[in-house]
Amino acid sequence: MLLKDLVGQSQNGLSFPEYCLKHIVLDDRTPYNVFNRAYMKEIVEAIFTHPHITITKGAQTGQSTLFLSHSFYMVDIHGANVIYYLPTDKMAVRFGQTRIDPYVERSEYLRSRMLGTDQAGLKQIGTHFFYMLGLMSKTGAISIPADEVLFDEVALINRENMDLAQDRILASKLGWQRYFSTPIYEEDGIDELYRESDMNKWVVTCEGCGRESIPEEEFPDNMRDDRAKGGKVYLACLKCGAALNVDNGRWIAEHPERINQRGYRVPQLAIREARLDLIWDRWLKAQGKPEKIARVRRSALSIADSGNMQPISSKVLEIVEAAGDYYFQDRSDIQCAMGIDMGDRAHVAVSAPWGDGFKVIAAFHIDVEDLLPLIPDWEIAYNLSALVIDAMPYKTESKRVVRALRRATGYIQYFKPNYKETTEGEDEKEVRVIQIDRDESLDEMTSYFGTNPPQALLFKPRDTKEEKTLDEVKRHLKKLVKEEIVGPDGQKKISYKRNTENHFGMAINSALIALMLRNHGGSISPENILTAGKRKIAQLLRGYDDA
Repeated sequence: MLLKDLVGQSQNGLSFPEYCLKHIVLDDRTPYNVFNRAYMKEIVEAIFTHPHITITKGAQTGQSTLFLSHSFYMVDIHGANVIYYLPTDKMAVRFGQTRIDPYVERSEYLRSRMLGTDQAGLKQIGTHFFYMLGLMSKTGAISIPADEVLFDEVALINRENMDLAQDRILASKLGWQRYFSTPIYEEDGIDELYRESDMNKWVVTCEGCGRESIPEEEFPDNMRDDRAKGGKVYLACLKCGAALNVDNGRWIAEHPERINQRGYRVPQLAIREARLDLIWDRWLKAQGKPEKIARVRRSALSIADSGNMQPISSKVLEIVEAAGDYYFQDRSDIQCAMGIDMGDRAHVAVSAPWGDGFKVIAAFHIDVEDLLPLIPDWEIAYNLSALVIDAMPYKTESKRVVRALRRATGYIQYFKPNYKETTEGEDEKEVRVIQIDRDESLDEMTSYFGTNPPQALLFKPRDTKEEKTLDEVKRHLKKLVKEEIVGPDGQKKISYKRNTENHFGMAINSALIALMLRNHGGSISPENILTAGKRKIAQLLRGYDDA
């Protein structure tokens, strides 16, 4: 009833399923039946009744077609303005040309409804608009008001720009948000949004014994391959062995109390006609190859798995937590190092040497304007020997922090390909500068957490406040994820993702660099702080042996 209450009765009385059957023609020239898969019924109902929908999906599960058709319906029948976001402008234009335009061309009705502007990234139906925009920059996130925003390929969209784009619906009575994507990174992108929702899962009931199961969570134990006996590959009940009918299922929310955010996980295994033989063959061939296993888990199971592209995962942090046996520290008798990631808020990590590695003994996140007065107290309390702070985006404030140190040696930090130590400014304004390769330093830092047993530890919280801080630290460490980019030389390379909420991870990285610098010598008394760890870092840093 929500839609009718807000925008009135549809112009021609067609329901959305009727509209799709009558006016949406698929690539194979058949009418679009939104209920051709059992799991779709509740999702279709939800997108017309619930303001916030998240769908983490396997490949080819029909969500893009559903939301594209939904967008036509909303603009055409209900006079809404809709924005369909994709990660980049190039993807948005290509989507318009290869997906939207063919739907219009195949439907005499849709062709007749197009008015005025008819571009790949903009369709006008009547007096309302259907936009296709990229979110690589903030430009696509501003200026255009809308009643509904849809985000496709969320796993690849810049989160900050996506948050800005949500402002487009503030003036609308509807104000609907829809997010859908195949997951990549654990607790990042679409997986993070799904975990914040009520987390509906498709639960299948065995027609043989009545046992309920979630197929993707029992994969691969529930797969049976009878092809050698003239049979087929099928999903089996783990209790009685009967073949599962995935249409005999229902959505069950893991967190029904989260009424403000509806979420669904849609794996390929929930599709009755899914090619289970191909999925199974891909899985068998992927064994021993983490990246290929990750692709199958993402596309077939709709489970976030980045392979080697997310060095610090939940499993890694479970091992780290089990190895740690110390609490958040307010002070330290041994010399420590501090790393600070600068932004709208400053994220601070204090690290102490530990064996061949290090341990994080304290972490803070504070307003930038409150940072400077705390430096003298922290320097004494944590017996700081070195501090490394981002030069950007607040270089003036970062320099003030370095100059506020009385005993410790401070550096402002730039991420550049070649390792270098230098200075900026003159006389009393002079500060030390460290420039270092971002990807290589992060590879080194994350490797300390990733070894088993770990060579990096995290503190245990003493109270609720510290528990929240620790949760944020772990969340930011998991967001130190990699992606494939094209470098300045035009060559593809794997690099740590930028513009993501990994601030504590970057602060811990700076604290580790500060430990290395403390051991480097110079004006600091040489003590063996990182032992073998120091040598490991030194080998990593370009030019270190020659510095």
